[in-house]
Formats: sequence, C-alpha cells, structure tokens
Amino acid sequence: MKKVLIKLLLFVCFFGTAQNFTHSLSISAKNSGLQALAVPPDLKNEASTSFNDVRIYDKDHNEVPYFTVNESFNYPSSDFKEYTISDKEIGKGRFTSFIVLNPDKKAMQNIVLCTANSDAVKLCDVVGSDDKKQWFSVSDHILMYNLFDEQSVNAYRTMSFPLVNYKYIKIVINDLHTLPLNILKVGYFEGAISAGRLNELKPLTEKIKVNKPEKTSTLVYVFKNNTIIDNINFKIKAPNYFKRQARICVNRTKTVKRVEKRYREIVFEFELNSNTNNSFDLSGFREKEFEIEISNADNPPLQFETVEFRQLQTYLVADFNAKESYTLFAGDKKLNVPNYDIAHFKNKISQFVPTLEVSELHPIHIAEAQIIGSTDKKMWQEPWFMWVCIALASFFLFLFSIRILKDMKKED
Repeated sequence: MKKVLIKLLLFVCFFGTAQNFTHSLSISAKNSGLQALAVPPDLKNEASTSFNDVRIYDKDHNEVPYFTVNESFNYPSSDFKEYTISDKEIGKGRFTSFIVLNPDKKAMQNIVLCTANSDAVKLCDVVGSDDKKQWFSVSDHILMYNLFDEQSVNAYRTMSFPLVNYKYIKIVINDLHTLPLNILKVGYFEGAISAGRLNELKPLTEKIKVNKPEKTSTLVYVFKNNTIIDNINFKIKAPNYFKRQARICVNRTKTVKRVEKRYREIVFEFELNSNTNNSFDLSGFREKEFEIEISNADNPPLQFETVEFRQLQTYLVADFNAKESYTLFAGDKKLNVPNYDIAHFKNKISQFVPTLEVSELHPIHIAEAQIIGSTDKKMWQEPWFMWVCIALASFFLFLFSIRILKDMKKED
C-alpha cells in the first residue's frame, strides 16, 4: 500500500507541474506566405535572448515553425544588392529624385540608400506608379538624419514606407534648405528586412544628480524590466563646447564567504564631445537599472535636451495563412530552442517579406496558464486525468490513514 501511494503521488507531482507561458499576444495575417512578425520591445525584453521560450500557435493549437532575423547596425557590403534606377535628377528644382524599378512587382516596404557621409537632415516623399504616368502617394515627409558612419566614408540608411508593389517607386528628396546628398547606390541587404531599424525605448523613471565635491553628474535610469539597449543618443544643449569622459555603471551584488556585498561595475566607457554626434552603439547590454556617470572636472554640468535609448528590431518569420488568427506565447524558460526546418531557408528572405502587426503583449494569469500543444494530446495531458489522479491519491491517503489508526489501536 505504501509503495503504491508513493508512486501515485510522484506521478501526480510530475505530470501535474505544467510548463507554463507567462505572456501572450495575438497575430492576424492578411496574406498567405512567408511573413515577418515585428517583435515589439516589450516582448523582446520579456523573452530570452535566444527566443527559446517563444512559440507561435494557430487557432487549432498547432505549433507554427519560425526563425528569427535580428537587424544590425553593420552589414557586409557584399550582401548589398543594388536596384536598377532611372530618371535620376540631382538638385533640379531644388529636389533630388530617382525611380527604382520593380519589374516583378514584388511587395516592398523599404529601400536602403548608400550615401556619402553628411550630417544634413532631409525630408523625403515616396510615390508609386505602374506606368510612370500617373503617380500615387505612398509616404510623405519621411525624416532622414544621421546620414554618416564614423567608421566609413559612406553610410547605409533605410527609408521605410507602407507595403506596396508598384512597378516604379519614385523617391523625391527635398533640397530647399541644404545642398543635395551624394547618393552612391540604392538597394537592399540580402538576409535583412529593414537594415538597422531601431525602436525607441522609454524608461519608467529618470533623474540627474550633480555631485559638486566629486565634480560629477549622474543620470539614473530605471526601466520596467531588464531591457535590451542597442544604442544611446545624447542631445546636449549647453555648453557649446565640451569634452567629457563618461561611463555606464550598474550596481551588482556578490557573495563572499556567505556574506552578500554590493559593488559598482563599469560596463561601458565613452566620451561626450561637441565635435561628434554623441551616438553610441552597445553590445549585449540588458539591464533594468543603471547610471551614466559623467566627469565634469572644473566645468559646469552638461545640460541635456534629450537622452534617447533605442533597440534594434527583431523579426519572427513564419509561413502564415491569410485571414487566420494566431497566438504567440512567451515566458516558459524551461523550453529549448526549437528545431524547425524553415530555419534552413533563412537566406531566402529579404526586404520583400511583408511585416505583420500584432496586439499588445499581456500577461497570462496563473489560472489560465497551461501547456499549449496539439489537439491530439496524450491522456496524461488532459485536465480530467490530473483530477482523477488527485482524487485517487486522496482516496488512498484516506485508506492509508485508517490503516495506521487500526495498527495504533492494536498496539495499545
């Protein structure tokens, strides 16, 4: 009796402890075929770096295979594929314009410009046509800035617009207030969807502390959770000339001889300089709270217009069906990285892959959390089976208790 009871209780404990997801969001596909789900920052911050805890299911709870595409600041120039362009006009009528040819009428939602470095700010319009006679608006007043690369004399910048499939895409750049850009080539990066697209991040709290005795200024930031930050951009309004050493610091704890000690770790050092754009790319930075400490020496503290935090876009690419609803689940850290066949075709994707819009990420309540899987579940995965096991365990426990009481009476 004892052995049977112990085995039954172990069985219930093992199969009754389900691996649970913590968050979910809804997906709607308007078209069929390979499409990219633009991962919102809150999902990217919640999920594991490898996305091993993320799964996509259709309405019948069938798992949908996917692979990830992570945008980068720098792509090999050998991966750049040029478009054929025509009717290029530079500076005529105070505008620069050119037409990108799309003979197969593939779906497009961005174009990458390779320009000679410039710190000009430009406004661009995108129009489309199928006959080069009647043109239709696609996107107006696209703002382009930071058109330079400190590691090269050329810069690649993405111009994004709504998904279209016109045979001709015309780009019109406003040159009314600055001289024309030196546009070297136009195209896309193979294996990329938007090429360096960034999402802006907002901290929960931010404050500035000035320590006059130590001649430092400290910017303190707190985010909702551990947040991946790929780029920090400082806009400083005063003074006009400055050159300051700065560092990002994180408060850590470690245990030494069973005693927990706090210490301060410098994770990134850089220089704020009025001669540069003061934009810095980070690698592997994922924190909830951190401080940016600036050495002022004998100078007045810097006055900041804004401090912007940005995150590179990540996509989940899958073969979706039109007019079907899907659900993405995340947060089950016990899951392994999925092994899908579709990942072997990753090199086939390009900017031609349409992107999907998703709902807001919301937490799953404990009562709702469950293993999501195939409708052909094994018997032990069904909820009723768990309750039967619990009932049987309770019954045997009751019998076992009676048996013990009887044995105690006999001994007396």
